[in-house]
Amino acid sequence: LQKIIKRSAAIMRVPIDDDAAIEIARRSRGTPRIANALLRRVRDFAQVKGNGRIDRDIARLSLSALNIDQYGLDEIDNKILLTIIDKFHGGPVGVSTIATAIGEDTGTVEEVYEPYLIMEGFIKRTQRGRMVTPLAYQHLGRPMTGSNAAEPSLFD
Repeated sequence: LQKIIKRSAAIMRVPIDDDAAIEIARRSRGTPRIANALLRRVRDFAQVKGNGRIDRDIARLSLSALNIDQYGLDEIDNKILLTIIDKFHGGPVGVSTIATAIGEDTGTVEEVYEPYLIMEGFIKRTQRGRMVTPLAYQHLGRPMTGSNAAEPSLFD
C-alpha cells in the first residue's frame, strides 16, 4: 500500500514523505481504494493547513480530523463497538439489532463494517450474536463488562 500511495501522490504531483505514506497505509484497512481516498483527503488538508507537502505530522493531523484512528477505524466502526458495549453489555447481540441501534442498514453493517472489525479482532461472531473482544474494550478505554468480564473463580 505504501508503494501505491507514493505512486498516486506522484501522479497527483504532491510531495509525500515515506513516513506519511506508511501512516496512510496503516489506516487504510489494507484496501488500495481506501488508501487513495485517504491520500486525496490528506492532500487537501496539506494544501490548506500546511505547505502542500505531506509529512507524517500532517498525515496524522488530517486522519485524526477525519476521525480515522490508528487501527483504521472510522466513526461508524467505533459507533458499532460502543453500541455493543454500552447498550448490550458487550453482547451477544444480533446484527440487525446493532444496525437498528446505530441507524444503519443491516446489509451495510454486515457487509462493509463487520468483516474488518472481525478481521482486526474487535468483534467475534457467535451462534448467539456478535460480541466485542477485550481488544475493543482496551481500544475504547472501557472497563470489561457483561459476559466478557472475568468470571470470579469458584475457589477465590
